[in-house]
Amino acid sequence: MQLILNTKGFNLNSLTQDSYDFLIESAQNYYDYLVENNLGYDEIKIQSISKTIFGLQLTLYSKLFSLEGLVLRFLDEEFPISENLSIQTSFYDEKHKILSLEIEESLKNQLFEKKNEIRLFSDLKFLVKNILDFYLSLKPLHFPTTLPRISPDIQALKDLENPPHQEQLEALEGIFSKSFCYVWGVAGSGKTKMVLLHALAFYLKSNLKVAILAPTNNALEQSLNTLIESLNNIGIDTSCILRLGTPTQTFAQRFPQNCDPLLNNKPNYKKSIQKSLLIAATLDTFLRRDELYELPFAHFFIDEAAFCPLIKVIPLCMFNKPITLLGDHKQLQPICLLNKQDSNNPKWQISKFWQYSSLFLESFFRHQTNFFKANPTTQINSPNYPFYTLTYTHRYGDNLAKLLDFYIYKNNLKGLPNHTNLFCHFIQTTSQENNANLDEANACCYLAKRFLQEKKNFAILTPFVNQRKLILQKMPALRNEECVFTIHSSQGQEFDCVIFSPVTLNYYLNDSRNPQALFALNVALSRAKKEIIIVCDKNYWLNQKGQFLNALIQISKPFSLSQT
Repeated sequence: MQLILNTKGFNLNSLTQDSYDFLIESAQNYYDYLVENNLGYDEIKIQSISKTIFGLQLTLYSKLFSLEGLVLRFLDEEFPISENLSIQTSFYDEKHKILSLEIEESLKNQLFEKKNEIRLFSDLKFLVKNILDFYLSLKPLHFPTTLPRISPDIQALKDLENPPHQEQLEALEGIFSKSFCYVWGVAGSGKTKMVLLHALAFYLKSNLKVAILAPTNNALEQSLNTLIESLNNIGIDTSCILRLGTPTQTFAQRFPQNCDPLLNNKPNYKKSIQKSLLIAATLDTFLRRDELYELPFAHFFIDEAAFCPLIKVIPLCMFNKPITLLGDHKQLQPICLLNKQDSNNPKWQISKFWQYSSLFLESFFRHQTNFFKANPTTQINSPNYPFYTLTYTHRYGDNLAKLLDFYIYKNNLKGLPNHTNLFCHFIQTTSQENNANLDEANACCYLAKRFLQEKKNFAILTPFVNQRKLILQKMPALRNEECVFTIHSSQGQEFDCVIFSPVTLNYYLNDSRNPQALFALNVALSRAKKEIIIVCDKNYWLNQKGQFLNALIQISKPFSLSQT
């Protein structure tokens, strides 16, 4: 589906000085908010430290959420871990939770002598400061008006052995005929595996430089894992792909030729970024590398666009090159630490701009300093610019697709003929407090123990941090398995089986009357490829009339712990 707003009479100009002031104030205000409320600065506990030839290896107690904004504190001094600094990341082993750092020899020895004084922190303020510095540079920013440089024969793709279907073809036609558009698709709809794949293939065959940008390292590597393999399969040379920033060890071992040369071969870095045709990075990595601003990019592709903060995507408009957004605005929105009460406080109100996603890019240029008045909520329902909808998913069955369509998508979403197995394991709640349910936790642990023995690919998801903590307390062995997640931390992943622990009705986290909570439930359920098992008090949820979870439980089959 395509929707095009008649923009006659509107002028998407360059930003005014007032708009630059707005962006600068928003970044500074959010930075001040984090400082004043002691937010965005979290310690990551270190289990052990060992010395290597090039630096230090830190074994951590928990998995890193992000490799951006890491800071090493030694005695009273702080060392940001970043490219071109005295300490930088060489790789991260996500399975064993090992962070390998490259450190100058003299500093390495100094640190190791008093290694018990080393502490590791994640500092979100560092990333906010990067955005502030960009806007203070006052680089000219224009809503993209340049059309794509090539007009490939999209219809020729019909002759392929595995051709794109009609909706995917229409999305590709849009990408190569519009300066700005959005490809909207649910998980498994082919946004990456079909649409982005063939768009990139056309550019690479034409020897033109493009960029894929994503909000997180996890999202970036999920896309690249699929794209590099698929491009190889259709005969495209992938040695021209360069993934900037710190890779996970899994990615580095699988695609060493595509990893950032700045991490271990600095003299060849500038030659590599000039020679590479596809630059892939997180938005934070891209924006802090000034040398990328001079490269002749032909097109920008923003993956997980609904999760990308608008304030981090606006800088791409300095290139005035086509921008294509890919994502699903019916899932999670950008993470912003501004709480609801403070967002209504005039002192912090402008920080609310960090809650808006990249899907508001056209609206920002249209309304500029009147943006908040034109967009009172952070939820976009129907974009007022070209967008293309993919309504068939290969991720889950048509039974789940129909339910999600009725409550969430409302666009005739269709799924696989083979239905997703929907089960409900019913328990009677005897102990529940502080958003944690002991009976659900025990049942989840029982299932986990059995599924681990069966070597089943599964995850336990819950809306509540306290429930996740309780499950891990009851079964500490699950910490090493990295299979217990809050909904937010599960985004971008997929599992054969999802065990879902809803705990209790909460307006902000699982109450389908709240669109954001409904979208969070959508994320949880769409992680499953084959099977969903809801562990809950049946009577409690059947009394929650009109709720999405009520409807899901009604169509689920009973699941017994003795079931195989």
